[in-house]
Amino acid sequence: MPLIRQSYNACGPASLTQVLQYFGLNVDMATVSSYTRPSETSYMTAQAILDFAPRVGMDARLYAGGSINTVRTAIRSGVPVIALQTYISPSGQAIPHWRVVVGYNDASAQAYLMDPLLGYVAMDYDDFTRVWTEHRGQFALVYPPKLSATVRKAIG
Repeated sequence: MPLIRQSYNACGPASLTQVLQYFGLNVDMATVSSYTRPSETSYMTAQAILDFAPRVGMDARLYAGGSINTVRTAIRSGVPVIALQTYISPSGQAIPHWRVVVGYNDASAQAYLMDPLLGYVAMDYDDFTRVWTEHRGQFALVYPPKLSATVRKAIG
């Protein structure tokens, strides 16, 4: 999966673009951003993911209550997780932040993220859970329609 770096407040469109490219779609962040944010300085809402996915022939579902077990199940099913977590800025400000969870390692208790702001990140399970719980474990799955039954069976 390619790492897409975000522009200002564009962690959502960057994360969504990463997942779309993972599934072989030729889309760029600027296009995704133009459909998912009301302005260049706005955040992307979770609803925007649901609204945008059909435009490119994909299905999407939103969830709350995600956990490391959810990540394991989604990744084993071939679907990356777009998680809404907290990012603490250098000035100490807590900011809602979308990032893509692409893997995990139970032996080292780490989740592997493709963060459009920070790059490739390995985060220990405790920190990962803490910054996710602050947003009710909210996440989105975006996937080709052929995986709909797999997603429903694996995640609900």
